[in-house]
Amino acid sequence: MLVIYRVMLPLLLIVFVLMGLWVSFLHFPWDWVMYAVMGLEVLVGTVVMAMEYQAQHVGGVSAGGSFGFLGLSAYLAFVLGLIRLLVWSYQKFWA
Repeated sequence: MLVIYRVMLPLLLIVFVLMGLWVSFLHFPWDWVMYAVMGLEVLVGTVVMAMEYQAQHVGGVSAGGSFGFLGLSAYLAFVLGLIRLLVWSYQKFWA
C-alpha cells in the first residue's frame, strides 16, 4: 500500500507545481483561471489516487490512472496555451 504513496504523491506534486507555473507564465487577465485550473487538477488527482488505490489489488496493469493523469494534464496545458493565444490575439488585433 505504501508503494502507491511513494510513486503517486511525488508525481502529483510535480504535476501540480508545473501546472501552477505554466498558468502563472501564461498570465491570464483573469484571476479565477488559476483557481479553476488548480481546482480541476486537485479533483482529477483525487480521483486518480482513488483509482490507483483500488487498482493495486488487481493482478493486471494498475498504472493506467497515472498515465491518464499525465496525459490529461498535458492536454489541459496545451488547451490553456491555445486559449491564452486566442485571448492575446483578440486583445492585440480586435480590442
